[in-house]
Amino acid sequence: MQESLERIYLGKAPEDLVRKSEILREARIRKLRAELLRQTAETHFKYYCSICLIIRDENEYLEEWLQWHIGQGVEHFYIYDHDSKQPVKGFVEGLGKEISEKVTVLEWKGKHADAQPDAYNDCLNRFRGESRWIGFIDADEHVRVKTGQTLPEFLKGYEEYAGVFANWVTYSADGQVKECPGPLRQRFRKEFHEDKWLDKAGKIILQPYYMVDMVIHNGRAADGFYVVDAHGEKVYNYSLVDSHPTVDFICVDHYYTKSYEEWIKKLRRGSGHAKYRRKYEEFFRVNPDMGYCREKLELQQKYEISEK
Repeated sequence: MQESLERIYLGKAPEDLVRKSEILREARIRKLRAELLRQTAETHFKYYCSICLIIRDENEYLEEWLQWHIGQGVEHFYIYDHDSKQPVKGFVEGLGKEISEKVTVLEWKGKHADAQPDAYNDCLNRFRGESRWIGFIDADEHVRVKTGQTLPEFLKGYEEYAGVFANWVTYSADGQVKECPGPLRQRFRKEFHEDKWLDKAGKIILQPYYMVDMVIHNGRAADGFYVVDAHGEKVYNYSLVDSHPTVDFICVDHYYTKSYEEWIKKLRRGSGHAKYRRKYEEFFRVNPDMGYCREKLELQQKYEISEK
């Protein structure tokens, strides 16, 4: 009898049995949630807040990226080196102990079915008990808390949730054709808000104990948990927020194209996501005023072929 009651009835099943199965399922979810909350409260995490990054041939942006997030209060970084020509580990060690001691570099060599989600899920499972919160972002993204708090201080208000979704604030090339020295945050200050995808997408900072798996912009939360935006509203589709984007408390500054020259380098690096290949024309979607840079079709197609 117990087994039949726990079955989820569909279609024209008797209403009383459907309701009983729903009640049993809700009770199981509440029990699971309570147990996970208890385990989290009793776990001594080495770090409260960390960030995971998969990177390939982007060392020129890495020091600024690390310094920015250390300034935001991030305690540790898990960096997956996806076959960089200049190994990330040696580069990080060259930045000095003050930074390198905060970084764990993992070699992510060889063939992967989907390198970026594979790395994210490896990080989620490998460091589940080491860091209470882990953010999953890219080297062209900077998490920015706008409340005057550090990131750990901000996240303390969301401990009952699986994660917090932070919307992108995307920056254009601001007319820059050539790559030049200097911090990204100083070189690119012109926001771009004319694309629905870029305005509504973003990344999540999550509690691994409450997540089952990760994709890139999203993931699957354990039963009884869900991801919210900064206002505590449920986010049902983490890669495209259904409601209006909220960037008043926290955001992810997204230096998507950088200069035209850097965009071409980005195309040549290829993507770590098997289902996504960047297109040459995306640069002009974000920089419609820079059509004078557009090259011949045969060159455009060549740029879109990864060297990897």
